Amino acid sequence: MNVGRKRTDEDAEVFWKNYRNIINYRGEKEYLLLEKANIPQSTIVSARARNAFPNVVHIRALAKALGVKIEDFFVDPDYLALEIRNNRGEQESIDIFDIVLVPVFSQKIAAGNGQESLSDLSIIGKLPFLKRMLRGISPTRARALEVRGDSMTGIQLFDGDIAVFVPGEIHGDGIYVIRIMNELFIKRVEFDPINRKLRIMSENPRYPDRLESSDGQTVTVVGKVYGWVHAHPY
Repeated sequence: MNVGRKRTDEDAEVFWKNYRNIINYRGEKEYLLLEKANIPQSTIVSARARNAFPNVVHIRALAKALGVKIEDFFVDPDYLALEIRNNRGEQESIDIFDIVLVPVFSQKIAAGNGQESLSDLSIIGKLPFLKRMLRGISPTRARALEVRGDSMTGIQLFDGDIAVFVPGEIHGDGIYVIRIMNELFIKRVEFDPINRKLRIMSENPRYPDRLESSDGQTVTVVGKVYGWVHAHPY
């Protein structure tokens, strides 16, 4: 938005689009953000419904709480892009708001013999992840954990990789984070709802399949894995 000219409805649309994109990119929950900025939620809801700007004090407070510049709310989203090269060496652009920051927790997850499940986890960093890989799931629900072990190498999931999963997202066979007793694993899971069984499989012939009850007493399915980032050990 150019300084010195009258604000338009189009400017307000850009503001609210960038506001939402920045919140998603940062992995923030809006109500927590507004508490941090000391802005009543009703104020933002009302302004957004009218496609009107918050007042200057509130815009400054939002920028400070999000760790951005005020002008970041007014930049045309079409100009916010990263230049990368694809596997053919061609240059492409990715909208930075197509990328979300997923919190990485201190707990490690086993692709092998199991890692202890800790009740109190701390965030040790954030992982850039393509939003479209979450297939419509809210980015604020996604979590990331480091993989330990070699039981999933058949799908190119290696020791030291970081897996992104969504707790509570359980539908269909696939790759899941599971808890067996007090240990976390990442495994392929097949559901047998008729016999109330779970087939738990590794992607390495060294590790045998397991058949467990789905009653949740021994095995708990924590959440579905949506992708991972490979860390080269070389």
